[in-house]
Amino acid sequence: SSGINAEYGEIYYKFNPIMLLQEPLLVVIAFMVIFTTVIIIVRLDFSISVDENKEARQRVAYLVEELFNTSAKIKSGVSDETIELLASVKAKKDSKHFKNAKKEIDALYKTLTDEAAAVTKKIASLSPSLSDRVADFSRREAERKTLLTSISTLAEKVLGDKISK
Repeated sequence: SSGINAEYGEIYYKFNPIMLLQEPLLVVIAFMVIFTTVIIIVRLDFSISVDENKEARQRVAYLVEELFNTSAKIKSGVSDETIELLASVKAKKDSKHFKNAKKEIDALYKTLTDEAAAVTKKIASLSPSLSDRVADFSRREAERKTLLTSISTLAEKVLGDKISK
């Protein structure tokens, strides 16, 4: 006999349950790093050639964004100020204040519409396919101007007591 007892025995291990997740997490993280690296490398553009179409689209996108910003300035700077001016005129009935404020608003409107016109011309020249939308924008701005003019005319008539409120 060799001196080793051949009976069955039980062996107990004590280990941290978190360590069970260590190896699978390392595999998952390694795959994530590999995929992220591949995605980044594929997305990088190392080309030396110039893509005229892409640059033109970027210029048009920038100009459209500039046009939207100008339109927002017109709305917030002109339309909202006109409404505030009409509210103050209704309360104070001060024609000098109205005329001065109206001149300032008209000057701001002129500046902003000139900016918008320059941008719309650039957009139309760079992208003829957007000419319909540019014309629609110009038409809507003309409608806004007509509306603001008619509101101002009515306010002037009310201040001059030509019509009743």
